[in-house]
Amino acid sequence: MGPRTRAAYHLSETGPSCLRIRLRPGSGQAVLGRPLRDLADRVVPLRQLPGVDVGRLLDDPVGVLVAALAGRAVGDDLVASAADLLSRVTVADTARRLHISERRLRTLFTDSVGLSPKHFARIRRVRAVLATAPHGRWADVATAVGYYDQSHMTAEFRHLMGVPPAAYVAGRRPAPRPCG
Repeated sequence: MGPRTRAAYHLSETGPSCLRIRLRPGSGQAVLGRPLRDLADRVVPLRQLPGVDVGRLLDDPVGVLVAALAGRAVGDDLVASAADLLSRVTVADTARRLHISERRLRTLFTDSVGLSPKHFARIRRVRAVLATAPHGRWADVATAVGYYDQSHMTAEFRHLMGVPPAAYVAGRRPAPRPCG
């Protein structure tokens, strides 16, 4: 699958049905051989990945990817720096600190990550809620991860995860679907 804009819940089938590999922001375009903006929320058949030995992928995913990427320039340090900054500052501040325009940042980021910088930052913040959630009151979690208040956090969490944070933590999640 390309980059996900919302959470997906999958059923586990007998044997391997999905392989998920999380890549450093800015490196996905080299791995998949095309701009990631075209792949957001889409499935990419393994046979379409350039240079990937599909027969060995499940046994040694790291080795297969290393072999497929040998000799390729992998990653964009500017995009990786932007991704790091977006966890702490706004899109405008990120562009300013990297000495590029917001428009250029949006284009680079969308091509390399598959999401706009703003959407990426929203997902990062929801991940921070998940990491912090069991350790405090929801209002405290909201302010700790940078939301204006608990209701903004809950609305964004529900939009991206399909359920409010309390339901997610309690295990009440949307119905899973088969992968693919």
